[in-house]
Amino acid sequence: MRLSQIRDFLALADTGSIRAAARSLGLSQPALTKSLRLLEAELGAVLVTRSVRGIVFTALGQAFLSRARSIDGELRRAREEIAQLQGSREGTLSVGASTAPAMGVLPRAVVKLRESWPSATIRVSDTSFPNVLADLREGCFDLAISPIFGADPVPAGEFNVEVLFRNEVVVAVRKGHPKRNAKSLREFTDGEWLRSGPRGGPATVLDAAYAAIGLPPPECHVQCESFLALPEIVAISDVAAMVPWQMLEQPSVRGRLVRVPVKEKLKAIEINLLTRAGVPLTPIGKDFVGIVRGMAEG
Repeated sequence: MRLSQIRDFLALADTGSIRAAARSLGLSQPALTKSLRLLEAELGAVLVTRSVRGIVFTALGQAFLSRARSIDGELRRAREEIAQLQGSREGTLSVGASTAPAMGVLPRAVVKLRESWPSATIRVSDTSFPNVLADLREGCFDLAISPIFGADPVPAGEFNVEVLFRNEVVVAVRKGHPKRNAKSLREFTDGEWLRSGPRGGPATVLDAAYAAIGLPPPECHVQCESFLALPEIVAISDVAAMVPWQMLEQPSVRGRLVRVPVKEKLKAIEINLLTRAGVPLTPIGKDFVGIVRGMAEG
């Protein structure tokens, strides 16, 4: 299997047609078609079919696409690692981050990294568990900073997991909410909650908090997985939400949402550093992790 075949296959995925892929690569359509057919012959599988709208990936093609992206990403990282070990301060770093670190440690870490890597490109993307695992597996991220939710463990031997810090969760309501000074979650039993984050995320903190005081989980009619929309919904309604404390410190939110001083201790969420096992970070990645660890400890 040639690297050019991997390149051609990814161009098909990115453009959606033989014609567009050939044009982007500076190849003729027959040359690109031949490359694809040789790749399929070597794999012994049909990867794409043609339709009136372009090409369609088969199930086997989709499976190979994930591997192809990973291979392409590792080749890029290998080239950058060699250059960085020889003194280059250029390269790329892709980081996936969940809400709490994205509003807290991550921005400061990026700014700090730029001091020693001024010519590098740093890409930060929103992510959530368990989607982060697929993104890491495909090489979309060099590393990720995220909580881990649910009963299913992270696949052993495939990913490295390191707890960076435990993040406090608070009860938030709008400024002027009739229960903004509530001292216990019991005072919210007749109110409405908004479940924040992905299913199995902070909602488990809400359920656990109510279970601890001997009450069933509160009724929730809104599941908000957008942390841009969440503070707006809370700010213009009487719903309550359990959110990372950093959310209340954001300039766009400060003064509009307030922390409710309930006496119950809410379960903190572990924020983890996730990397792929057996895949070393490039020098810029190692420097970034060192910065994040230092900030988490501080």
